[in-house]
Amino acid sequence: MRLVLRVLSLPTAVIGVTLGWLWLDRVMGWRGFYAPRAGAALVAIGLVLMISCAGMFFFIGRGSPHPFVAKTKRLVDSGPYGVVRNPMMYGVGAVLVGLALWLHSVGLWFGLAGFVIFVSLFVPLYEEPDMERRFGDEYREYCRRVPRWFPRLR
Repeated sequence: MRLVLRVLSLPTAVIGVTLGWLWLDRVMGWRGFYAPRAGAALVAIGLVLMISCAGMFFFIGRGSPHPFVAKTKRLVDSGPYGVVRNPMMYGVGAVLVGLALWLHSVGLWFGLAGFVIFVSLFVPLYEEPDMERRFGDEYREYCRRVPRWFPRLR
């Protein structure tokens, strides 16, 4: 199972989304919702979130956002990671939704669905067990404090 998840990593997902968008939008002529200003705003918000999360991985975690490139040496649990355990996924989702609205794309909505399915499998099956092995009790306490996907309302 780990080998399959490694093969289906981020570059594969990006290629799949791009090909899906090209096929459905450009070849089939399908069109989705069109809201370019909202789309551009979501892309900007998503990019800021992704870049800030990547920066935290580099500077605090001493590693990379991509688990197969350079795993973090320290647990990152502050900033957006103090609200949800996977804030970068929100950033990627915002970029995909924003691009779908901006580019009038049905294909990118399908890409978003594929991304959500992939991440829903990847995080609990690979990422969380790996983090628990590497960080032990510190990670288990973090999981008790911070929800995986949806922030707790206080």
